[in-house]
Amino acid sequence: YPAINKPAAVLHWLNHVNVDAEYIVILDADMIMRGPITPWEFKASRGHPVSTPYDYLIGCDNELAKLHTSHPEACDKVGGVIIMHIDDLRKFAMLWLHKTEEVRADRAHYARNITGDIYESGWISEMYGYSFGAAELKLKHTINSEILIYPGYVPALNVKYRVFHYGLRFSVGNWSFDKADWREVDMVNRCWSKFPDPPDSSTLDQANQENLRRDMLSIECAKTLNQALELHHKKKCPSADSILISKGDENTEERGTSKEIGNTDASIDSITNHVATNNSGELASVQKEELSSVQKEELASVQKDEIPKSLRFWVVFLWAFSGFGFLVVIFLVYSGHSKRRTRMKHPSRRRRSFQSGFMESNGRDRHGRDVDL
Repeated sequence: YPAINKPAAVLHWLNHVNVDAEYIVILDADMIMRGPITPWEFKASRGHPVSTPYDYLIGCDNELAKLHTSHPEACDKVGGVIIMHIDDLRKFAMLWLHKTEEVRADRAHYARNITGDIYESGWISEMYGYSFGAAELKLKHTINSEILIYPGYVPALNVKYRVFHYGLRFSVGNWSFDKADWREVDMVNRCWSKFPDPPDSSTLDQANQENLRRDMLSIECAKTLNQALELHHKKKCPSADSILISKGDENTEERGTSKEIGNTDASIDSITNHVATNNSGELASVQKEELSSVQKEELASVQKDEIPKSLRFWVVFLWAFSGFGFLVVIFLVYSGHSKRRTRMKHPSRRRRSFQSGFMESNGRDRHGRDVDL
């Protein structure tokens, strides 16, 4: 639900910014300021915020308000531009978000005859969240209809509207604009993109003054949008002059390339004519050269075939030699081990024979001694 970003952003801002302002002005993203908004000019005060009328919020007058606020009589049908004291906003911000989530979850009351939502999709839940949250705190709004105007609406005489709200389609003659038509177009990141220009004011019908004032405001809104895009693109994109210069360079390169192609065609024609005038002897020599070149290619292919054969021979020879050398090394190592074993066995035999002889002589001595005794 994208519209929840308004109460969520206000709450996040209050929790992360040290605010030293006494009054806060809150607008929608699809609004354009035409002039300053000062709290004292519109008589805002603590406990009495100022806002603009949203008469289609019929839920303030029916069961919807009774379900979502304990003070349905305090529900004001307002929204859009909000001028509120900072103390009221600090108390109100969390309620605004909570009530928005509450109304959004109440799918049983999405019907148009209850909410006034022509889409019956809960799209204006954020607006009801504002009205119901303010009713909980019994904030009494000063409703002012001279702050905001929708392009396409007939303006009142001698009123200096401070805000355009281009939330709906508006038109001037055959030209029209609707922000929903541009939802999938990245106008911000596409360099030098802009909306279709509205008609020039000099082409408007001067007979009907109401329609004239209406169309003049519509043209102003459309031009302001394009001016804002132009200012943005000047900061982010290469200049339009450099783009024109690069295009001119491309055209020059194309002309140079075409000249080169023309020269190439002329040289090809001259070569063709020269070949056509060659005599038969030259053709014969060319044929001989072609034959000799063919023979050279065959010889090269034969040499290529011979080289792998010689390589195979040497590979086999080295493999056989390596195998033979390995066997010789194994034989030498094995024979060395066998000789060592033989040498180690003979001393043990000698020791055993020596010990046995010693024992025999020692036994005879003992026997002789016994006899003597």
